[in-house]
Order: sequence, then C-alpha cells, then structure tokens
Amino acid sequence: MSTLKAPKLAKPAKPAGANPPSLDPMLSAAWLYYQDELTQSDIAEVLGVSRASVINYLHEARRTGVVKITLESEHFTAMRLAQQLCKRFGLQRCIVIPDDQGRRPAAVRLGEAGAQLLSDVVAQGDMLGVSWGQTVLALSKAISPQRIPGLSVIQITGSMLATFAFSPELCTSNIADRFGARCINLHAPALVSRAEIRDLLYQEPALIPQLQLLQTCTKIVFGVGHLDQDSTIFGSGTVVTEDLQPYITQGAVGVIAGRYFDSAGKPVHGPLDERMIGLTLAEIDKIPMRICVAGGAAKAPALRAALQGQHATMLVTDELAARALMDA
Repeated sequence: MSTLKAPKLAKPAKPAGANPPSLDPMLSAAWLYYQDELTQSDIAEVLGVSRASVINYLHEARRTGVVKITLESEHFTAMRLAQQLCKRFGLQRCIVIPDDQGRRPAAVRLGEAGAQLLSDVVAQGDMLGVSWGQTVLALSKAISPQRIPGLSVIQITGSMLATFAFSPELCTSNIADRFGARCINLHAPALVSRAEIRDLLYQEPALIPQLQLLQTCTKIVFGVGHLDQDSTIFGSGTVVTEDLQPYITQGAVGVIAGRYFDSAGKPVHGPLDERMIGLTLAEIDKIPMRICVAGGAAKAPALRAALQGQHATMLVTDELAARALMDA
C-alpha cells in the first residue's frame, strides 16, 4: 500500500495541452497515480506534460519520501524458499526477496526488507539491540517514521572510527529516530589497544550501567560478514589481515558484531576478543528474537554457518543466498 503526504486533489478539468495546475506537479502526479489510480498517460494529459515527465515526478516522489510503498512481509514469508529455509534452520520467520539482476544495490534492497520486518515485530517496551554494517545502515534509513511507546534502541558494540558511514552509533541513532525511541549509545571504543584497558573500562562506573543494559535486550538486528578482503570488516578500518589470521587459522568463516565463528557456527576466540567491548556471541544467543539481515552468494558460507549455529531466529535474505543455502 502507499502512504502520501499530499492533500487530496480534484482532477483538474482541463483539456490536453493546457497549462499545468498551480499545485506542485510532483505532488499532483503522485496523488493522481497512487490514490486516484490514473494511468501515466492520463496524468500527462491532465497536467499538460509529457509521459516522461510524469515518470520523473513519480520517481522523485518515491525518492523524497512523499510516497512510501509498504509490502506486507508475512506474504513473503510464505514463499517456498522462505518456508524451506525455516524448516532447514529452525527459523521462526524468513523473508526472501527476489533477484533483481543487480539493478539496485543489494544492501539497500535487503535493508528495505529488513525494515519492513523490524517494523512488524518491534513492540512497546522492547529493548532493541543494534549492530552495524552497510545492510544495517540501509535498514535504519528505510524504516518509515513512526512512534513505538517505551521502545529503547541500544548500540551493542563499542564505537568505531567516524570515517566511514556505517558506524554503530549512526545505525543505532537512525533506528531510534525513525521509531521515536530512546537512543542508548555505548560510550566506549569497540576495540582498545590492550586487554588491561578493556578490563578497566568494564569496571568504570560511568560505563557499567550501559554494559548492564546490553544484557536486557529483547530483540536484536544484525548483519553477517564474511572474511574476504572486500568484506565490511576490512572496510571499517577496525582490523587488518594480520588481526584475523589467528581466527582464520582456527577455521573462522564469518563474523557477527565483531565476533567470529567457524563453519559450524561455533565461536572462534582470539586476541581481538580480549580487547573488544560489546556483546559476545553467547550473549547475543540469549536474546529472545534475533533478526539477521544478510544476502548475496558471496556471504552464503558465512550465513549458513551463522544459521547452523542458531545465532538467528529470523532471517531476511535474497534469492541468490537462499538458493545457495538450500543447494548446500
């Protein structure tokens, strides 16, 4: 369904080619198309413009948020691939979006689907934990503004360098803003230089209440990363190849919120864990509802491992990853 911010317009009684109405033509085109269900050709005639102009108006209305398209996510849960994934991995719910042959960025499309699911399941009084990454950031931007009373949104990992766009702070604050919720940022680095510093921070009175709040999360949303050189974990600037070698040597194939796991989904521990501030995999697994948003064929091995380790109770993915998961 569509949601419009424009007032309802009466169809101008003007002949073809007449001067367009004084109202904003983009708003007029959006209302006539989505609300009055006129064809693009009819709208062009009403507004006295070309059909190409109408198409541009409608695109601009979507881009600026004048028009918001909402798909009922439960229908997509009923798709055969989604049902098969639920059965294979014991998921409570799964959404598989169709392949678009690379026409739009995968992270954006997955984020939009994840935003639909999150909006469906988040409830009054929830404590929603938020990880970070390109897909989580896309999700945070795609949520339709609304208000969930008593909702708190909390950052589950420490802060990172502000030189990249998908920081934990930004993902958390975006989601909190869209839901009209309380935002709780974790005021500590994600990775410190020495284990002793981490231990001291965990004893810091100003930080202890925030760390305790992490243990109260009722829902969490996160992405899954792989360990290839083009992965988000390297793009974040947080770690370098040498940092990951002890994990790769032990069989690590994927990462969730900075925590590594092997092909069976079991945690892989290494030197980084002793310097990291945030939830561990074991702590994440205690959260009742765990929403994983990840896709793409390249991520399929890491995603499969995460599902085998039962780190997610709900999944939003794409057709390429879903088929790879089922083929395996």
